[in-house]
Amino acid sequence: MKYTDEQLQGAVRNGIFTETQVRDFTAFVEREYDSVSGIQRVLYYGGALITISALTWLMKSSWDSFGAQGMLVVASAYFAAFMAAGYVLFFRKSLPVAGGLLFSVAIAVVPLLAFSVMKTFDFWPQDTEYGDFYAWIKGKWVVLELATIVVALAIFARTKFSFILFLVSFALWFMSMDIVPILYGENDFSWTARAHVSMAFGAAMIAAGYFSDLKFRKDYSFWLYLFGLMTLTFGFSVFYNDNLFMLCALGLLHVFLIVLSLVLDRTVFLVFGTLGIMEFLSRVSYEWFGDSPLFPFSLTVIGVLLITLGVAYQRNRKAIDEAMQKHLPEALLRVRPKRLRE
Repeated sequence: MKYTDEQLQGAVRNGIFTETQVRDFTAFVEREYDSVSGIQRVLYYGGALITISALTWLMKSSWDSFGAQGMLVVASAYFAAFMAAGYVLFFRKSLPVAGGLLFSVAIAVVPLLAFSVMKTFDFWPQDTEYGDFYAWIKGKWVVLELATIVVALAIFARTKFSFILFLVSFALWFMSMDIVPILYGENDFSWTARAHVSMAFGAAMIAAGYFSDLKFRKDYSFWLYLFGLMTLTFGFSVFYNDNLFMLCALGLLHVFLIVLSLVLDRTVFLVFGTLGIMEFLSRVSYEWFGDSPLFPFSLTVIGVLLITLGVAYQRNRKAIDEAMQKHLPEALLRVRPKRLRE
């Protein structure tokens, strides 16, 4: 939940906080965010994402032109340079955002570094190209993803920089696809098999995000929730193409996600739940009105209804949350993140 200066001053006028407490709190927030302005954050994160893109999928075919040993030298140099720069900025210069993002760039180089090491020492088929990592599902890629996750978690444990969990979640998302041939012992697997693994990975990532919500006051769960929901809903989407029961189950799942968004106060669940219900209603409308001139009107009604519900929720959000606090069973209140119970 975000607070404005006006709300803090209102709390002072009503005797909830003192002027000293508000001043100390403001100073703490400024230190916590390293006095980084919005423009600085855009520049920091924009630069980091462009650099990560340039060193990964945008240069996927160019790396192979260096050869295995050339890739090893370049990847090692990049990794060492970004790690050193990140260490200096994060720990010596007290610039956690800039330093954390440089650590993140170093982590993004880990798949290339692991690939070049294994190819240089002939642990990898010589006809394999690094660019295939971003294009094809193969069991052997799991090694690269595991290496990335291990390095990322080690750095995260030292820095607690939340953006690193984006890279962890991204690697887990890739792993949810690449591990399927290993689990089923063959390369020719069905979409159903892939969907089962995706649902398991998605549920595990959401559970990890929920655990971090319970354990930490700082928000470390967003990326786990985002990629977990993306992976989970992909898995479910495979089953409803020709099965009315599963289509209805999918609709109920997304209703549950919306309810969960209220319990956990997480907008990401609301977004996925709303998109899922929109897809569910659109498919139902297509089945009933697909060959009818009423089809466009039915979709219009659905769209307007969703917007109306969104406006109603926005206007009554505080009342809804207070009603939940008052009427939810104690057992459900206890499973809410600590930040919502205090």
